[in-house]
Amino acid sequence: MSKFFLTLLLLFFWLLTGVENGLGQEQKSRYVTISYGDREVLQEFNENLQLSRKLSYATRKKNVVTVGDEVLAKADIIIEKVQVVLDMFPDNYHIRLVLLPDDSDVARVYKQKYGKRVDHIAYYSISEKTIYISADDTRLRVLAHEIGHSIVDHYFQVRPPYNIHELMAQFAEKHVTD
Repeated sequence: MSKFFLTLLLLFFWLLTGVENGLGQEQKSRYVTISYGDREVLQEFNENLQLSRKLSYATRKKNVVTVGDEVLAKADIIIEKVQVVLDMFPDNYHIRLVLLPDDSDVARVYKQKYGKRVDHIAYYSISEKTIYISADDTRLRVLAHEIGHSIVDHYFQVRPPYNIHELMAQFAEKHVTD
C-alpha cells in the first residue's frame, strides 16, 4: 500500500470516530466527556476557567499531566461541588461538555438545533444531556450554572418547572465558591 492510501485511510477512520459538528477531539472522565475542535479552544477554556482557592487545591490531588487532564479534573471537581451545593447526587451522572470558540458559535449551534436566535454564552441541552459553552467567555460561575441545570435534570424523574430549574442553577452558580 502506498503512503498516500494509508494516510487517506487513517484520515477516514479519524473522521468516523470523532468528528461531529466540527468537533474533532474528545476526552472522558468520571462525570464528563469533553468535545472540542482544536487544542487552542481547549487551552483558552482552561485559561478562562479559574477555580477558587478551595477548588484549585482539590485539583492537586488529581493526576494532571496535560491541558486535557487539567480541564477534566476541573470539570469533575466543579461537578462534585455543585452536587454538594444542591445536595443532589444523581446515579450514573455523565454529561457531554462541548467547547466552542466563542459566543457566535454557541448562537449558531443553538439556531441550528432549535431554530431560534439567542445571545447565550452557554446553555444546557436537556434532550442531549450536553452543555455548550463559549471558551472565550468561560467563567467558573457560568459553568457551575449550566452544571446545576444538568444535575437537576438528572436528579428528578419528573422535571421541575422551568422557574425552579433556573433557581437551582442560580443557587449553584452563587455558591460554587463557598
